[in-house]
Amino acid sequence: PNQNRTLCAMSAYQRLSSAPSATATKASALLGALTLVVLFVVAASTTGSRTLGAPVSQTSRGFRGLAGLGGTIRRTPFTSCSRRTVPVNAEGVAADGDRIKLHFKILSEEGEMISSTDMDGGEPIRFTAGQGQMMPGIENNIAGMKLGETKTVKVDPEDAFGPILEENIVKIPKERLPEGVDVGAILRMGAKGFPVRVTEMGETEATLDMNHPLAGKKLQFEMKLVDAEVAPPPLKELTVETTQEGDGKSFPKTGDTVTVHYTGNLIENGQVFDSSRERGEPFKFKIGVGQVIQGWDEGVAQMSKGQRAMLKIPSEKGYGQMGAGAVIPPGSDLEFDVELIDITSE
Repeated sequence: PNQNRTLCAMSAYQRLSSAPSATATKASALLGALTLVVLFVVAASTTGSRTLGAPVSQTSRGFRGLAGLGGTIRRTPFTSCSRRTVPVNAEGVAADGDRIKLHFKILSEEGEMISSTDMDGGEPIRFTAGQGQMMPGIENNIAGMKLGETKTVKVDPEDAFGPILEENIVKIPKERLPEGVDVGAILRMGAKGFPVRVTEMGETEATLDMNHPLAGKKLQFEMKLVDAEVAPPPLKELTVETTQEGDGKSFPKTGDTVTVHYTGNLIENGQVFDSSRERGEPFKFKIGVGQVIQGWDEGVAQMSKGQRAMLKIPSEKGYGQMGAGAVIPPGSDLEFDVELIDITSE
């Protein structure tokens, strides 16, 4: 199982747990969309990976969902990858604002292993310290750690996966469950695969629990600081820098379908995370309708047919504080080398 998927969604679970009214609304909506997918346990979820592909919008891509059970994004072995040096925190001590790489284990209150990021050679989780991207049990204990240091802390439910909320426990007619489901099964509900556990099975009704499996539990977190990088100054605005002139007269309008080639990299270190050129297939999308990240909608609209340009996109017009799995860290500014090949109007 890919532990990063679950761990990266920790803050989402916390937000859910701290907003009972929103949870109740979510529960009623999800009950009308129970899918016919049954998972045996949460940790056994092994949904297939996909390449990043086009820089789709936060809304349309549905990445991770609330429980990290959505499709993961895997690294693509680009041969043209370039890198720039990112300065490591000069003091070798984690501080707010640093880009953190952390191996992380969840242990029971008694010290029994529950999950770990380094299981089966997994990668460390990445986040920006002090931005509320992780659970308080992590955020409150990362500052001051030294590179290579391992720390184990005891964590109450409020600083982990939150308390158990009664409104997250609902009953539905048994006939609405997929055939063969029994107590202990994990179902996925809604378009984003929201996980719920079957906790009771009566003659006519089943009880579903949408609380996180570790909600209400006292835990131990074991953290090892792998790296703490100084975050580069953030971009303040979108820029379009022309590297090849276009025809200067054919510009895409909202609703037009554009065909582009692109290569995307992180501004902080030059790491290439996706490229249509490497795949040998241009990418098509409708401009101005939210099919791609905001920086693309706004940037490509400024280009004319045949133009090639570098789009420098601030985080808030890219993937924001959600990031994109292990490929694009939260809060990352992005750079895309885009060529506008064609424009089709409907």
